[in-house]
Amino acid sequence: MLRPDGRGVFIAMTALAVLLPAFAIPAIALAAVIQAILGAINLHAGLGLRASHSVVPSLAVRRRLQFSVHVATHDEPPAVVERTLRALASQVGAPEFEVIVLDNNTSDPVLWRPIAALCDALGPKFRFYHEEGVTGAKAGALNIALARTAPAVTHVVVVDADYEVAPDFLAIAEHELRRDNADFVQFPQAYRGDGGAAQGLSLELADYFLRHARHADLAGAMLLTGTLSVISRNALEAAGGWSGRTITEDAELGLRLCQMGYRGRFVDRIVGRGLLPLDLGGLSLQRYRWAAGNTDTVCGNLDGLPARATLQVFAQLTAWANLALPCAAGLIGGGVALALSHQEEASRHLVTLSGIGLVLVYLSVCLPMVVGMVISGRPPLKALHVALTARVAMILPSALGTVDALLGRSGSFQRTSKDVNQATDAVGLMLPALALAGTALLIVPQMPAAGTLGAVLIALPYPLTLATRRRLVAYRTALYPA
Repeated sequence: MLRPDGRGVFIAMTALAVLLPAFAIPAIALAAVIQAILGAINLHAGLGLRASHSVVPSLAVRRRLQFSVHVATHDEPPAVVERTLRALASQVGAPEFEVIVLDNNTSDPVLWRPIAALCDALGPKFRFYHEEGVTGAKAGALNIALARTAPAVTHVVVVDADYEVAPDFLAIAEHELRRDNADFVQFPQAYRGDGGAAQGLSLELADYFLRHARHADLAGAMLLTGTLSVISRNALEAAGGWSGRTITEDAELGLRLCQMGYRGRFVDRIVGRGLLPLDLGGLSLQRYRWAAGNTDTVCGNLDGLPARATLQVFAQLTAWANLALPCAAGLIGGGVALALSHQEEASRHLVTLSGIGLVLVYLSVCLPMVVGMVISGRPPLKALHVALTARVAMILPSALGTVDALLGRSGSFQRTSKDVNQATDAVGLMLPALALAGTALLIVPQMPAAGTLGAVLIALPYPLTLATRRRLVAYRTALYPA
């Protein structure tokens, strides 16, 4: 039996709102209440950031540390991976380390053979493996790398294929482990070439680390974010390694480690820079994956965590979630019913409630980011405007990811392409359709004020998505001039 996905639920909810608006009201009311709760938790993650984290001296890390850096690749452009590996080969002041490159399921040898040759040229510290039939996507590849890690290794370091780390990255990681008793350390993600048109885009993505990661660190509830992660080998193996249960294997592992009593730390220092998504499709896919995978993770269980840690873990896992989809469906369907004079009283209540729900969505995704940025240090107004534009543009992918996860339809892991030749600027049909519907709702007679505001909010993501697309085009053009 086929299970509906987010788009199917949207269509069904819209039809219900047209035919039986009174029956749609409870579902929209529930969505609005949940959205208000998510917004409050999201806002809380931006408050109190001036508090300092006290580092606990540790006697347990006086032993000799040895790192194994794991780089999982799949269909990556060789030039991108080469920069990553050469940066790792240029480490200074680092402890003993090895680098394992695990290429999984790349069918075209033209992509992986240059990386194999480069690893041979870089010396015995670098080992390359190409594997076919790997299941579990990135999690499966990292588990294979873990199984092939040298016996003397004490910590596993995860670096994404596009991340060019600083020359002292591993030295800094060793220092942080020696000054604290954390079982894993997470550094922030940052992006190269993020000035100019891309400045606001990187600022929007950095919001998670500016607010959620800092606050979680204060509560001793930091999770993992997939790259620039340093994990105790003992902890990683005790947790059973990486899991492909969700499409955000990093957050899922971080949750399991916290539940087992292992402690993570966020070190707010940029030690490497990767690539921003090169096109709108990549940015949307990345946001969908974060929303869907983390919602899947939080729907598992949060047992075994202290109350304060539970709140911060929940805040991290719902940072990208929103319930705009049912609210938009209720407003569109209720607006059609109102235009047809069908169950007018119930239709007016429905569009009012749906409009309020959409206002709550916007407040939830935008206000906490602005508050957090002001507390952390006022950003340039232009960059803040670009960040808000991108945040609104990503409401729909996040909403689809949230609902798909709640329905158990998140699908399989899909990587964000780093190949400029695969970049596409297609927007898709759903955003312009929503913009058209929102515009049409503005002419419905006797539309309540909340419904009118909601109609504007339904239409707004489309032009802001086009603006975000232009900035992504400028970003990749600057990185790869013709």
